[in-house]
Amino acid sequence: MTAITISIEAGFMDAAMCAVSKEETRYYLKGVFIDGRGFIAATNGHMAFAARCNDAFKLNDVRPAHCADALAGIIVPADAILQAGKAAGRSKGLCYVVERDDNGLWWILYGNARIHFEPVDGSFPDWTRIIPQAPSTLVAAHYQPQYIGKIGDMAKALHDGKKDYASAFKLHQNGPNPALVTFASDGGGIFTNCCAVLMPMREKGDGTFDVDAFIKN
Repeated sequence: MTAITISIEAGFMDAAMCAVSKEETRYYLKGVFIDGRGFIAATNGHMAFAARCNDAFKLNDVRPAHCADALAGIIVPADAILQAGKAAGRSKGLCYVVERDDNGLWWILYGNARIHFEPVDGSFPDWTRIIPQAPSTLVAAHYQPQYIGKIGDMAKALHDGKKDYASAFKLHQNGPNPALVTFASDGGGIFTNCCAVLMPMREKGDGTFDVDAFIKN
């Protein structure tokens, strides 16, 4: 079997981990997808992160054995990524490296750590369908605070974990539609090789709040 080596920027991988699902019933979302079209992606159904990864093209003919129609690529289990980070300790590197050796075994390397893993046996959804264009006019929407916090964690991950960058993103509010999220770069621009998506909260029709009645009564 042909060996494969894929290098993924550590900031991208760490940011993607912020969007990984923890639901057992959605096991195919419990990892970071290395997309054979040249990306990495992760989503939990409420938010998503995606970034370009040129090495991912090496997986353009790798698919789950049970589904020939699945997107090309592999899902790296979140547990393996976390284990690699923990094992690396202070020997953290600039990249995570995912390898398939000559025997067909998969490994993730980070710093001095080398962890064996089995790709998640599932089909990752086509995440490209939920990436919206930024609207020309922002339309306010409500978002769950914990996911706003996760977007901040993504922004920090893109800047080597520095806390000062927790607000280095722009949420392109788009009313009831998925909202594009872009991240500020050090040079005053934005990262053009990654983005996120955040789903708004659904309106529940709780009625209106009468401020005058509240103040006067």
